[in-house]
Amino acid sequence: MLNRILSIVMTIGLLVACADEGRELQTILIDSIDMGRSDVGPDGGIGSDGAVPAVGLATPDYCGSCHQQHFEQWRTSMHANSVQDPIFRALNKKGIEETEGRLDQFCVQCHAPNASLRGLLPVVERNGRFEMPLDLSNPLIGQGVQCTSCHSMAMVEATQNAKIVLSDTTYYGASASEAATRAHPIEPAPLFSDPLQKNIMCGSCHDFVNPNGVRLDSTFSTWYSNAYNDVRNPERHRTCQDCHMPTYEGPITKDGETRTLHSHHFLGVYQALQPGFPGQERQAQIARDLLSDCAILDVRYNGIDELGNAVIIVSVENINNGHQLPAGSTADTQVWVHLQIFDEADNLVFESGMTDANGDLMDGVMGHSLDPDGDPELMLFGQFIYGQDGGHVNFPWQAHSFTDNLIGPGQRKWRDFPVPALQISTNQFRVLATLNYRTFPPFLIRDLVDGGYLDPQEISPIPTIEMERTEALFRLR
Repeated sequence: MLNRILSIVMTIGLLVACADEGRELQTILIDSIDMGRSDVGPDGGIGSDGAVPAVGLATPDYCGSCHQQHFEQWRTSMHANSVQDPIFRALNKKGIEETEGRLDQFCVQCHAPNASLRGLLPVVERNGRFEMPLDLSNPLIGQGVQCTSCHSMAMVEATQNAKIVLSDTTYYGASASEAATRAHPIEPAPLFSDPLQKNIMCGSCHDFVNPNGVRLDSTFSTWYSNAYNDVRNPERHRTCQDCHMPTYEGPITKDGETRTLHSHHFLGVYQALQPGFPGQERQAQIARDLLSDCAILDVRYNGIDELGNAVIIVSVENINNGHQLPAGSTADTQVWVHLQIFDEADNLVFESGMTDANGDLMDGVMGHSLDPDGDPELMLFGQFIYGQDGGHVNFPWQAHSFTDNLIGPGQRKWRDFPVPALQISTNQFRVLATLNYRTFPPFLIRDLVDGGYLDPQEISPIPTIEMERTEALFRLR
């Protein structure tokens, strides 16, 4: 087999700055990563005589007939849920309709790459309305990001927006044993073994730019530009797979020998919200475990300033994390500090980070709260997107510009909370702070429900996860 890795061209644009190191995020453009695609025809005796389906048509159920452990892990993952997810389908439906079909493959190119790349998801117009029918019974569509989305990846053209090529003839993996080559056409490929190339595979979807040129996910490029991507520092260096596909010992097939394998749960902080999704509680626990180990929340008292305010300093540090905090689709995700101050009699004298009756943060930037000016001190981390008129918008395809308040890897951000000292009636006071996380704000879900794109009965309430909690006693003077 001929493996050719041609030159990697770095196109460095002023996309988003890492505030902690001043480095720019990068999209990696690959002229060609040709994994030596060797077509298997009639002479090969595989794929042409009915023994196995064509590589591009092999479903997870077919793969799971031998690779049972990996199949059972995958089916509990968000990769398996990428199209089944009611919120995704609602977002895609609204986006196709609102843009009169111009959104086209933007969402599904990553959520259903096998179907999208094979032209199975066309936009159609019916009675003046544009839509993209999603046949969930078709495994190439309904099973989302599946085995062959990765294991038939022959080429990565850019770490952005699913710029990949899938082979119809060959599987790829870290190795190709004699038993494996007897079972199916498989070749070892650097995309599964090289310290950089296997991250590039993930980066092909875990960085995306919307049709207006706005970068809305910088998960890969953030990792690429920080110290976790430093092979010269083995104590710090971490690949995507080190964290999200940890190793364990087991057989790769039902009757195979025990060896070192990678988990296919694809550990992450997103959760399936539709009732009955397999492994839902385990998935929720994984999210809680990951979020509880990636930040340090600190509270300090800095005395009374010249205006008579008791100054509370709250800081959040991003640790054990090769990404920004939050990461992923950061225009949807919210991380914020809920701060409460109590006097000696346990009366609440100050609060920030509370929610209104709809569950929304009282944020003046997004302006969706019942009381958008009710929390001027809100400490909120995320990305804020704006439309052509400069006003805040809710959905990724609407964004023409953005600002953000994200915490880079290893970075700490803080702010002062000035509390009028007269509000604290006793000399001793107690500060309680929690760092909270949720994947979607309630106002976004309401927008989808009110527009008829989402049935609220299809999903459970969006969970708020407490990442960190700290409490301290201070003397006013």
